[in-house]
Amino acid sequence: MKKIINKVKDDLFVYNFLFLLLFLVISFVLYLFNLRFRLWFIILMIIIFLVCFIVSLIQIFLKESMIIKVICLSLVTIFVICIFVFYDFWLLLFGWLLNPEYVTEVDGQKYVGCVKNRLDYTEVSYYDYYGLFVETKERIRGDFGSGSFNPFKDTDKISDVYYTFYDKDGKVIYEKVKSYAKDKDGNIKLVNEQVMNLDVNTLEEDNILYEIKFGKTVIRVKKTSNVLGQRMTVGVYKSSNGKDFKLMTKDDIIVSLEAKFVFLDENTGFIVSTGDVWLNRDSNDLYVTKDGGKTFEAANFDYQNDDVEYMEIIDYPYFEDEILNLDCEIYRNGYENKKLHFESKDGVNWKLK
Repeated sequence: MKKIINKVKDDLFVYNFLFLLLFLVISFVLYLFNLRFRLWFIILMIIIFLVCFIVSLIQIFLKESMIIKVICLSLVTIFVICIFVFYDFWLLLFGWLLNPEYVTEVDGQKYVGCVKNRLDYTEVSYYDYYGLFVETKERIRGDFGSGSFNPFKDTDKISDVYYTFYDKDGKVIYEKVKSYAKDKDGNIKLVNEQVMNLDVNTLEEDNILYEIKFGKTVIRVKKTSNVLGQRMTVGVYKSSNGKDFKLMTKDDIIVSLEAKFVFLDENTGFIVSTGDVWLNRDSNDLYVTKDGGKTFEAANFDYQNDDVEYMEIIDYPYFEDEILNLDCEIYRNGYENKKLHFESKDGVNWKLK
C-alpha cells in the first residue's frame, strides 16, 4: 500500500487525470441509465481534482530552477486567491450550471428538488431520489410564481404553487395547485389543494378528474361513463375524512372529454365543458353549482354580438370582493381578439363589465 501511495505521489499529475477520466466514464454510463451523481458529489469530485491538480503543478515547479519556481508558484498563488476573492463573480458566471439541490418530499414521496431561477420567476424540478444518485428525467415541475428566490430557504415568499406531474416517458399526468398562507404564529401552512387531470386517457382506475380539499372536506369530480361524440358524464363526490366518498350529484352532467373543473369553496363550483360559449344559440358550456355539486345550472351571459359566433373562456371563474369574475375573449374579423370581463353574484347570470 505504501508503495502505491508513493507512486501516486510521484506521478500525481498523471493519476489525477486518470481519476478525472474514470469519473467521466462512470458518469457517462450512469447517463445511459438516466441516472447521475448528486450535485454535492460532483462538486466534491471537482474540488478533489482541482486540489490535486494544483499540488501536482507545484511538484513540477519545484523541480525547476529557482526563478521558474518563484514565477510559477506566484502564478498558482494568484490563481488560488482569485478563486476565493472573486467567488461571487464565478458563481454569477457559472451559477446557472449549479442549481441548488435539496432532498425533499412531495405528497409523501422523496425527491431531489433542483431550484431554477428564470429571470423574475422561480421553478423547481423534482427528480427521483436514489441516495448518491438522482434520475435525470423530471418527474414533477413546481412553478412558484414571480420573483427570484429559493423556496427551500425563503419559505415566507411561497404563496400559490402549480405542480405538473409527469410519467416515466415525460407525458403530463395531472396538475396540482397548492396554496399557502401564514398562520397566526407566522408559519407557512398549506391552506388549499386542488388536483386537475389533463388527460382523460391517463386517469387512475377510479377516474378522478379533479380533487380539492377544504379543511377536512375533500371534493372530487369523477367520470361516471363515456358518451358518444367524445363526451362523458361526470359526478361530484364528497368526503369529510378523505376516505368515505358519497355521490352528491343527483343527475350526471354530460360534458366534453376536454372539460375542466374548479371549486372555489365547499358549495360553489364550475364545470367548463369545451371552453367556448356560443352566442347565437343555446350553449351549455359553463355549469355552476351552489350546493356543493348536488345540482348544476347552465350559465347565462348578458352579451350579444352579431359579428361573433362564440367567445372563449380564458380562465376559471374567481371571487373578488365576494363578486364572481370571469374573463373571456372574442375574435373579430378573423384575426383581432378582444378580452371581455364578466361579473356575477350567483355564478349563473353574468353581465359584461
